[in-house]
Amino acid sequence: MDLNIRNLTGHFGAEVRGIDLAAPLSDAGFAAIDDAFNTHSLLLFRDQTLTPEQQVAFSQRWGTLEHHFLQEFALPGSPEVFVLTNKMQDGKPLGAHKTGWHWHIDNTYMPRPSLGSMLYAREVPPEGGDTHFTSLPTAYDRLPDDLKAQIADLKAVHSYAHVYALKYPDRVPLTEERKAQVPDLVHPVVRTHPATGRKVLYISEYIIKQFIGMSLEESRVLLDELNARATGDDLIYRHRWQAGDLIFWDNRATMHFAQPYDDVNHIRLMHATRIVTDAFAGELAA
Repeated sequence: MDLNIRNLTGHFGAEVRGIDLAAPLSDAGFAAIDDAFNTHSLLLFRDQTLTPEQQVAFSQRWGTLEHHFLQEFALPGSPEVFVLTNKMQDGKPLGAHKTGWHWHIDNTYMPRPSLGSMLYAREVPPEGGDTHFTSLPTAYDRLPDDLKAQIADLKAVHSYAHVYALKYPDRVPLTEERKAQVPDLVHPVVRTHPATGRKVLYISEYIIKQFIGMSLEESRVLLDELNARATGDDLIYRHRWQAGDLIFWDNRATMHFAQPYDDVNHIRLMHATRIVTDAFAGELAA
């Protein structure tokens, strides 16, 4: 299968043209897309018309899908589809809102870090709501040698409770039962991508609570520096969503954030699926 591919930046991201993701995907088609995924870290498919079932079927070609522990924001009847929206019904939210409005890698607080995420745009505001992506292998490559040496064996505490308290103060506080579902985890700051062999700067802006062996203050200073180096303008792909867009990104190689928008006057409705196949096979977090 020959894909029609157009690069989105000079170092990562590609638009794949001339493919209907609603149609069954052959083994050859899967192999071609998987190769492009590993090569480019982010794939954009425009003008798609997908049912939730079709999105799930396409996503499942890469492995087991997450059932997000916040199942109140899952699509009714499709527990694999996590709804991101500001829509309300009878005074209740139909999905998670203001989620990911900071630089992060999806689900680093879960025992099986996410291989990749697919986000399908069903309804988008006329402006705002863009998603920004950065390449973490490129970010690592550009670090000065002394900083590479400093973080070579460093490990970080990834905490959902930490980011939830910082970024979602308007939500209902996490119960002890919820916290127990997502205990703090430790991951290396530098990981090796299993498909490409490239070293990756494995960070998240607020999900990392602390680096092992460093104080909270020292950790924040270092994390701010690493995040700033990873998100320079020349590293970023900024995606302006259109209804029908689907982006498939590699959580082993990218970090992203969602831009705020006028959520009073406009609607943003996105369907997310996340693949939880072991992202770093053979590499165990401490």
